Amino acid sequence: MLQKNLTEDVNEQDLKKQMMKLIYRYKIIIAFLVPLLILLSIRSCRSGSFKYDAGKWAEPSFDNSNVIHLAEIGKLAGERLIVCLDDSYTIIGDMSSTRVHISPDSVLTRKNLTLIRDHKGPVLISSADPALSARIWMVISQTGCSDLFILSDSNDNEVFKHEFRPYTMVRPEL
Repeated sequence: MLQKNLTEDVNEQDLKKQMMKLIYRYKIIIAFLVPLLILLSIRSCRSGSFKYDAGKWAEPSFDNSNVIHLAEIGKLAGERLIVCLDDSYTIIGDMSSTRVHISPDSVLTRKNLTLIRDHKGPVLISSADPALSARIWMVISQTGCSDLFILSDSNDNEVFKHEFRPYTMVRPEL
């Protein structure tokens, strides 16, 4: 019985020594991987990462609740921040709002994203190209920003030049 306890004790000590040798042998790799795993877990849990529920973020686009017209700006509560994506867009005029020019390729930089997130009130995105405004709106809204709108000067965003007909050979041109 005593010998059995001694052999178990010796086996445990040998096991501990082997583990210490293994840790000592791979200490550089362990010292690199442990902080890397911690940083990756922090980054994946961060609030600045994209939200992946695309249906939820695209829903305001379908019912046009993300588009606000020039006549409706006065109805918005709070101080407005107008994000101009290009210099050629002049529909804004002399509104009593804070205006910021941000190039489309730098919208997701930390400084610009913090400016948009920390603003208390509605954020209006304006551009001469409505497609650009819509894309930037989608990108910013996926980062978790709320109270975000596309500023439009037109009441009808889907103006068609020609009537759609699926097959023109069925009847003559009108």
